[in-house]
Amino acid sequence: MLNQIDPITADFLLTVISSGAVLACAAMTLLALPWTDAEIAATEAAADRLLQAPVGRMQIRSTR
Repeated sequence: MLNQIDPITADFLLTVISSGAVLACAAMTLLALPWTDAEIAATEAAADRLLQAPVGRMQIRSTR
């Protein structure tokens, strides 16, 4: 005989697992952000270099 899980328990488990996954992703995102002044300055400098880079024609090569 199969043990079937009732719908209320299944809904609860889905909610808890989904909420935990969202919180874990939020924590990983916060850990990836630059927090020190030196990291923020380096990020801004890199963004400035990207914005000031000359825009040229892109050459698309076939892979075949």
